[in-house]
Amino acid sequence: MPSLLKVASIRALEERWLASLPAGELMRRAATAVADEADRLLRTLPRARAVLALVGPGNNGADALLAALALVERGYGCHAIALSPTPPKSADAAAAWSRWQAGGRDIGALDSLDTMLAASPLVIDGLFGIGLGRPLVGAAAAAISQINARASAIVAVDVPSGIDADRGSIVGGRNAVAVCATSTVTMIADKPGLHTGQALDHVGRVVLAELHHDSPLPTPDALLFGEHEARALLAPRSRDTNKGSFGSVGVIGGALGMSGAALLAARGAQAAGAGKVFIAAPDAAVFDPAQAQLMTRNLSDAYTGVDALCVGCGLGSSEQAAQALKTALQAPLPLVLDADALNLLCTQPDLVPLLRARTHATVLTPHPLEAARLLKRSIIEVQTDRQQSALELATRYRCCVILKGAGSIIATEHGKIVICASGSAALATAGTGDVLAGVIAALLAQARPPDQAAMLGTALHGLAGERWERGHPNGIGMSAADLPDLIRQVFNTN
Repeated sequence: MPSLLKVASIRALEERWLASLPAGELMRRAATAVADEADRLLRTLPRARAVLALVGPGNNGADALLAALALVERGYGCHAIALSPTPPKSADAAAAWSRWQAGGRDIGALDSLDTMLAASPLVIDGLFGIGLGRPLVGAAAAAISQINARASAIVAVDVPSGIDADRGSIVGGRNAVAVCATSTVTMIADKPGLHTGQALDHVGRVVLAELHHDSPLPTPDALLFGEHEARALLAPRSRDTNKGSFGSVGVIGGALGMSGAALLAARGAQAAGAGKVFIAAPDAAVFDPAQAQLMTRNLSDAYTGVDALCVGCGLGSSEQAAQALKTALQAPLPLVLDADALNLLCTQPDLVPLLRARTHATVLTPHPLEAARLLKRSIIEVQTDRQQSALELATRYRCCVILKGAGSIIATEHGKIVICASGSAALATAGTGDVLAGVIAALLAQARPPDQAAMLGTALHGLAGERWERGHPNGIGMSAADLPDLIRQVFNTN
């Protein structure tokens, strides 16, 4: 899986590389990578499109200047505007300013931005990099709002200005500003904050510029799991198999008025290849004549003769529901806890020690509100640092956790953090989480380890959403009932 490094790891690595390379070489390589991506975008725009480098006070600004200089050499018309007229203190950055000005080129002031944007240029965002620690306000915030609205395309240097490279949130919160890049050229190693949360609406296409140094990378702070990694875990089935070869899933849920949730989980389990699927509901039997292959059971029989349990989808909050969850927590079976099972853990604290004492595989699948309840904090706090929130849940409850959302996070109690690279806004509709819970239960029933089941299930669920979105570009209107068939297609695509 591709490695993701946080800012502290990048800084330490960069310091070692700078010490082993000629002065300015690392910056030259970074600028070349930015120029290459800008060149690619410019070839998709009308001819003679201008380029505008926005130059911040640090090395990112110098990268932007040198990238613009490289584009000048390729025949493009380029201009530069600096956030401050004062040259940077860094020797390499100051040298970049001198190289730009040596050809008689000016570095303009921010008050000329409005005029420069009249031609809808391609903008190189070199305002702020990975070290930004405060919200953008004043002239910088105004400049970002302007380029977001008027640039024909934006190439961000390392990270879009305003985005936290570690967390993926906007520095200063949801109401603060950040660049909405067409492409982000990130240096040395990929960053976790480019793949989750609010960042996904700001980074555009992420291009990794490794800068061709042969030093090994440190231990990753997180990993990225995408379609390539998912496909590597799938293989055609042997001919000499039967329904007993692929596990049985018991879905416990579907209380009165919520039977659809249990049916969606059951259909998800079947789409993911479970040999048999049973539904046990706390009230009347949940049965869909159109899905006659999904069998029913009494709640008292739900824990025997199955290889994994999916508990909570439409389970409700009754005393009977709490007892069903208690029994499931004590069952020697792999277990997926979703929806009402998570809510019951919040309202029935006596269930938590049973969860923590489990020795069989357990996967929790909270969305941000459920995660906030489990952690006893606000949704804003959860979403500000999604990786840390998932990790805290995993260590507190001693299990594998999927914190759902844009860039879903998979965390284990042993400190492993994986970000899912697939997903779609089309999945933001009721019932899609129930389908995911069933998918993961099916993978557990097929003897996948919990972290692998979580990663694979989440990735394929996300790819199914992407598949639907390709035919519905605005991502609007998908029904969760459509999802199992899409997942089936993704499982069977080479």
